[in-house]
Amino acid sequence: MKRFTKTAGAALAMVLLAGCTTDFYDSRMQGYAPEMPYQTYPIEVRKGTVNLRIPLVSGKLALKERTAVQRLAQDAVGLQTPIIITRPAGSVKGEVLAATITRELISQGVDKARIVHRTGGAAGEVQISYQRKFAVTRACGDWSKPVNETAMNRPYADFGCSQQHNIAAQVDNPEDFERPRVMTPPDADARNRGIDKYRKGEDTTSQWPGGSKIRIDDGVKSIVSQ
Repeated sequence: MKRFTKTAGAALAMVLLAGCTTDFYDSRMQGYAPEMPYQTYPIEVRKGTVNLRIPLVSGKLALKERTAVQRLAQDAVGLQTPIIITRPAGSVKGEVLAATITRELISQGVDKARIVHRTGGAAGEVQISYQRKFAVTRACGDWSKPVNETAMNRPYADFGCSQQHNIAAQVDNPEDFERPRVMTPPDADARNRGIDKYRKGEDTTSQWPGGSKIRIDDGVKSIVSQ
């Protein structure tokens, strides 16, 4: 009887443990859970405003302020959105400073037609602003669960967040995330020279610094066979 009781108790314990394990894994496996950084921290493109405020002291640009205006111009030169210069109404110093900023923007390649002058805003400063697109992703720092909790062999919550932020910060044109750029035309001269050398049986190797060589035979074969 004791032996039967022990056997029944062990079997019951195994059934209970199996039920717990099944519930644990079933709760984790329901639905698809994103794991890759580009899934958990997707990069989005949003519109925002760039603002640069310059104190209205003497009507001139200090070295630091001139450098800031030049950087703003270099970032905005390839865009089509207007650059708005807002100065206090009735301020002679504001007009002089706005004119100085305009000349600085034009000297950096900004089209004069894009520069718009307005009056208003905060007193004692001239503001430069324009609209552009930014690549952003959600904030890092999700340490809600221990990093060593890997029962399902999945990455921790903050995995890849810094990587996504770095990509978003480094991209030259955020619109590249929305649509690819138009492919540039091939170098027809280089292609013709390679084909000509291949047909004559000459070496088609390209010389590169450091002694490395790149053969174009395979590419030429595919072109010639067409």
